Formats: sequence, structure tokens, C-alpha cells
Amino acid sequence: MSKITKNYEQLAAATGLRFDGTRNVLYGSKNGYEIMVYADTPSYPYILTVALGAKSPMGMLGKAETKQFAKENKAVVSLSQDGNVVKMVLKNMAKQSVLCEGLGNSINALTSYLRSKGFEPCCQFCGQLVGTAGYEVSGSFMHLCPDCAGKLRQDITLSAKQKQQKNENVIGGIVGALLGSLIGILCIVFFGQLDRVAAVSGVVMAVCTIKGYELLGGKFTKKGVVISIVIMVIMTYVGNSLTWAIAIVREIGADFFTVVQYMPTMLAEGIIDKSAYWYNLVLIYVFTLLGAVPTVRANLKERKQESSFGQIGSTNIM
Repeated sequence: MSKITKNYEQLAAATGLRFDGTRNVLYGSKNGYEIMVYADTPSYPYILTVALGAKSPMGMLGKAETKQFAKENKAVVSLSQDGNVVKMVLKNMAKQSVLCEGLGNSINALTSYLRSKGFEPCCQFCGQLVGTAGYEVSGSFMHLCPDCAGKLRQDITLSAKQKQQKNENVIGGIVGALLGSLIGILCIVFFGQLDRVAAVSGVVMAVCTIKGYELLGGKFTKKGVVISIVIMVIMTYVGNSLTWAIAIVREIGADFFTVVQYMPTMLAEGIIDKSAYWYNLVLIYVFTLLGAVPTVRANLKERKQESSFGQIGSTNIM
């Protein structure tokens, strides 16, 4: 069991909520409202968001009201309303005892505040004042009534089938990856003329190549990953070579195309410093790898989340 999971279980016990370990969400009923507690950004697991579906005949919460609420509750960073969903974001409280107390007090303060404003629990999708349950919908968390939950499940299932049936345009993907890699080359050359090997060059090469493939290829599959990596390797080498060619042209005033033609010879004969050349190339490759790995992971995770649907508290994930 991870430390975060253990701490979340303690939070659930302290606040009278339940814990969904599959999705890292606390959920349950508090003072008549169905609420969910989660970290909007997994990288910051202790910056928690409290969300609930509710609306009031008196209208939406005003900015002045929400600012005043946050000012009066020291654990709260912000309170906001977007349609039929109310969200309260808490401060980053690393100490577990402080977080337990802060979360419990803030939830009680929020529910009391909403009652005083005439807010009634509702489905955040359709706004009906009916019983709801928490759901994960395409990577987001929502309070839904049974009818809306069924409709969204059908929509997501249909969308997922349509995407599976969609053919991958490999030729278009290759063209897109090549076009995207040109931006990476420009970045490598630009910083190269400043006598710098910047991390951003490799990251730009990776991101633009992958996004280019996805944009014109229509899908980003394992085949797309392999093709994008091959193009990154080749175009990073081209970018580094162009950087050295331009530097040589500026140094000796030779014709650019002649320099490009004879670069392998100049490398072999030691006219170009081999150690510096290969060091720069390896460094750019490292930066490209550092950009490619999280980009591919995020892309595949996003594809998976787009078709995700499941009720909070259930291990069944579509």
C-alpha cells in the first residue's frame, strides 16, 4: 500500500467518507449532499478538490461571495460554481492531521453555506433535483442521475467503437510527423547558433513529431509510436548536422551545400571536433527522449481516459 493510499484512507475515516482506491477518490453523503474529494492534479495529491452537484433558485454564486467564503475559511483556496457543479479547492496541507481537520471543517462549512443559499442537491448534467451517484466520465468526476449516467455510458461506448473502426492513415501520419519534426529542427538550429544545446529543443522535436503524426494520421497507435521515434532519430541527426554546417559556413565563408556534402569527410579527418559533435548529438537525443516518453504516455493515457466510464466505488471500469 502506498503512502498516498494510506493517507487517503485515513482522510476517509476521519471525515466519514468512503475511499475508492481504484480512482483515488473519497465519496459519500455529507449533510444531505453527495460529495467527491479528489486531487485535480495527480502530481499534487494533497491539493484536494471537493465537488458536489447542486443549484439554487436564487441563482449562481457570485465572485464576491465565493471570495468571502474562502477568506473566512483558512483551509480553502477557492470556491467556484460552474453550471450545476460547485467546487472547493483546499490548500496544500502536507501534515496529515492538519489535512484531516481542514478537510472535515471545510466540508461542513461548505454544506452549511450552500444550505443557507438555498442550494439543493441535483444532477450536474441535467440539473434535476433527483438522487445522484458519483461517476468517472472520460477522466473527469461527475454527479449523475441514473438517466444521465445511462445516456453518457451509451455515448462513450458508441464513440469508442467509432474510433476503433476508424482507419489509421499511416501516410498522412508520416507526413504530419515530418512536418512536426521540422519545427524541432528549427529549434535545434536556433539554439545551436547561440552555442547552446537547450533541453527545449529535444522536447519540441518529440512533442511536435508525435502531435503531427496524430493530427494527420487520425489515430496514434503503437505503429505511430514506432514511426514517430524513427523520424525523431533521423531528424534530430539532421538538425544537429545543419547546426554544425551553418557554424562552419559562418566561420570560413564556404558554400553551405558544399559544407553539407563534405561534413562526413571533415568529421573523419578531424576538421570538425568529433567529441564536441557527438556530445551535442547525444545530448539532444537525451532531451528528445525526455520529451518523447512523457508525451507518449500522456497521449496513450488520454486515449484511455476518453473511453473510461464507471461508478465511483465500483471496480467496474469501461
